[in-house]
Amino acid sequence: MRGSPATERLLRAAASTSSSLAPDLAARLLEQLFLKPRRHRRPAREEEWLSDAETRPLRLERGLELPLHTWGAGPAVLLAHGWSGRGSQLGLFARALAARGLRAVAFDAPGHGAAGGRLTGAPEMGLALARVAYEVGPVRGVIAHSLGTVAATLAASRGVDLGRLVFVAPPVDPRDYLQRAARWLGFSEEVRRRAQARIERRFALPLAAARTTSLAPEIEAPLLVIHDRGDRDVPYAEGAQLAERWPAARLHSTEGLGHYRILRDPAVVAAAADFLVASR
Repeated sequence: MRGSPATERLLRAAASTSSSLAPDLAARLLEQLFLKPRRHRRPAREEEWLSDAETRPLRLERGLELPLHTWGAGPAVLLAHGWSGRGSQLGLFARALAARGLRAVAFDAPGHGAAGGRLTGAPEMGLALARVAYEVGPVRGVIAHSLGTVAATLAASRGVDLGRLVFVAPPVDPRDYLQRAARWLGFSEEVRRRAQARIERRFALPLAAARTTSLAPEIEAPLLVIHDRGDRDVPYAEGAQLAERWPAARLHSTEGLGHYRILRDPAVVAAAADFLVASR
């Protein structure tokens, strides 16, 4: 959502003015901003990770195509990226899994990376993950980052067998992030409420139904939560809270890795891969 300083100033001015004069228009603008991920160029390290993968497209029911990247052979482990991410971000995990005799499958979710689509959210990302699981399954496990953990939780709560789960930096409640975005941009609370209603109609799902700590008690899958204490994007307390609420979960804490560097830490990668190799 962040852009250049000039763009941010224009957005805040538009948010303030439209909140007062045209709240419905402002709500539509906030909805669009909240549901539109940014697409980033893959850095050289991710291109190198992808050099080991086989890539093919997967067509979803409504015509969108997602790229599937596969490393190794054996039982499948899905790699689910976070907001404004891409499957190749998890390439280091993929190599570790392939070295342990597993088949790592990463994908770009709708609206992300090289996938089709423009506006999306955790409910659609969860449906995409379930579709990938059906395509490549049976699934031994999932490694998910940030909003990808919400997508995986939604899929698991609907009965999709995802095996053992590793959640890296998991957020808890999408409503908190919509409120944070609205305040940062300068939209009024009334506009935030209207935007939330629009989002809920779009996905036919109340945002409260995507609160992972509410879904957690009913999910039996083993879970490893990995979260950095200094994460500035998703507070450490959220991962700790999820681990506490999930029946078969344990928490692995790190220091000094933040929200993204944690995906490239050898000790984190090894801990995730070892957890997925363990017996179910």
